[in-house]
Amino acid sequence: MKRLPLLLLPVILVLLLIPATALAAPTFDQAVDQLVGQGYPKGIDVYLNSLGTNPDLGFRWAGTSADDAAAVYLAKEMRAIGLRHVRLERVPVDAFEFKHADVTVGDHEMMASSFIGIRPTPPGGITAKVVYVGQGTAADFDAAPSVKGKLVLIDKAMSSWWFNLPAWEAWVHGAKGVIVTFSDVDPNYYSFSPDCLGSFDGYYDIKAPPMVYISKTSGDWLKGQLDADGVGPVATMTLNEDVRLAKAGGTGFNVVGELPGKGCDDQFVVMAAHHDAHFRPGQDDTGGTANVMMIAKAMRMSCYHPKHAIVFVITTGEEGAYTNAYYDWCIGAWWCITHAHKDWPGHARAMLNLESMSEAGGALGGTATQELKPYLDQVAAANPDLLPYGFNMGSPVFAWNDSWTFTAAGVPACVFGATGPDYHSYYHTQFETEARVDYEYMGDIAKYIYRAESGIDTGLLPYHLSGRDDLAATIDESELLAAGADADLVSRLVDDVAAFTAAADAYDARSASIPAWRVPRVNEKLLGIEKTINHNLTAITPFDPTIYPHQQVLKDTKGLEAAIAALELPTPDAAAALQALGGVYLTWYGINFSHSVYKMEIRHHDPDYYNINWGGQGQLPEPLDVMRQYHKIQSGDYAGAIAGLQKKLGPQIDELNGRLCRIARTLEKVTPKIDKLH
Repeated sequence: MKRLPLLLLPVILVLLLIPATALAAPTFDQAVDQLVGQGYPKGIDVYLNSLGTNPDLGFRWAGTSADDAAAVYLAKEMRAIGLRHVRLERVPVDAFEFKHADVTVGDHEMMASSFIGIRPTPPGGITAKVVYVGQGTAADFDAAPSVKGKLVLIDKAMSSWWFNLPAWEAWVHGAKGVIVTFSDVDPNYYSFSPDCLGSFDGYYDIKAPPMVYISKTSGDWLKGQLDADGVGPVATMTLNEDVRLAKAGGTGFNVVGELPGKGCDDQFVVMAAHHDAHFRPGQDDTGGTANVMMIAKAMRMSCYHPKHAIVFVITTGEEGAYTNAYYDWCIGAWWCITHAHKDWPGHARAMLNLESMSEAGGALGGTATQELKPYLDQVAAANPDLLPYGFNMGSPVFAWNDSWTFTAAGVPACVFGATGPDYHSYYHTQFETEARVDYEYMGDIAKYIYRAESGIDTGLLPYHLSGRDDLAATIDESELLAAGADADLVSRLVDDVAAFTAAADAYDARSASIPAWRVPRVNEKLLGIEKTINHNLTAITPFDPTIYPHQQVLKDTKGLEAAIAALELPTPDAAAALQALGGVYLTWYGINFSHSVYKMEIRHHDPDYYNINWGGQGQLPEPLDVMRQYHKIQSGDYAGAIAGLQKKLGPQIDELNGRLCRIARTLEKVTPKIDKLH
């Protein structure tokens, strides 16, 4: 043995005198406290928000220089943390590099913002007279002077319909450009300040007229320049951006890094957020991204060695990434789970998605798959000190975040968010800044997430199969028979639901007694059951809420039947028939907009539409257009309306039976597997 250099001896002696506890790694909670105290999550917020394609407003839309820079930064930080297999995964996107937008009247310049998926104006902008058209319905356009060749000014009505519908109405009426502004009639968004600018995904069409958004202050000023007919001065609208569509090579990046597990199976947990953003937000989802990075770093600092790997995925395109699409958001997550990693369902124990964090006063809440929600509630109940403003987890998952597409692919998933009571007033505006973030609260949320992940990582998977008992409430035998469903099929399904419910309840009752040596095998079976249930039983309505696959078709079938019944009365009840049809499919839009606009809208919801994206996972019904029959009722042609509705009713009942049959098959597949879980 070689002699130690004399200079090292004092150092060694000092180290030997230090208590072992002083050399130990911090606990996870201690590591989080250190990181919050050092300003680590705030530093990530601040850096990401320093990136932007507009020097004043920011913006990190998918595939832009700012969002790509965010992806590169996050990958570098993941490597510095010590995560393994860190990589950037390409996602085809339509990249809209927003640079500047304004509306100018004479020497009065009004700053503007825009939406993802909108084509730019020519370099010099669009110069034309402004015509005010209220909320932009077909009736509003019919009542206004001609807008052909003009710029139209529209009041936002986001609670009733999206921006694309009045903009498309302007398109079919020949307008050259669209200016949207705030309206007190619809204060749901952008109401925090009269100077709020707003942004969102557009659900747009690349050939439609360019569209910008101006603040209430600017909108009120512009309305003050209108004459009695609603015609305003000549204005120049400019939307300056570079566009690179996916088909021309537009690309964004998901950032992926892994904390290896010490187990030998191929299971893992996904922890996610998204790095694209509107404006320079502290919360959506820069705060979620900062928290994911803090959790990863605290895990490494505390020498956390999970049994199963944790895959950190920070996606692009959650806020929007396509034009010519309705389902234009959650694109990075959709691409991840259906293209890049379509083998993950059946192996991912859960997907924990962090969104919009974290504001003092805001309860930690979100939505989760039915089987995962009770466990998350239990973790919250056991850790009230970490959740000073409460916990509010709903079910099922909602389609406005990345967890939905994972669920529909077969992965149990949830989303967490913590925003204050007035969040929606400044959401997606320039007033959503990191100054609103409570980083100590973010640290508490990180500790809660850690506890939730730890319970998912080890032991028996904490799925409560009885959480799926909500299915039974949607299978009403008398309702289905009255709607015309096949009697034998309904009887079969009712029995299947009862057997499934009993099996799920029985499993939950005995799960605590499953011996440890059986747990790995049971977990493998549970993952397969969850994959089958979530993939086959997750659907959405055309308005986006999550439902079971038969529910929308049943609702539409009942609407058709109610309308027919109202018209077949000895004294036809036209009002009741119109009301019934008004609740069918997307008829609400058809009532308020011209038929050509309505047809464009429903085409984007068609399951066979070329750019359906993750909407194709949602078991969407075929478009159901009853507007011709609606107008026949209005004109008094009841016989013609009845004949047309009856033609549509038969295929609806056939589709309903097909969906009920598929649900029955799913239950018949999983129920025996649940019975064998011991």
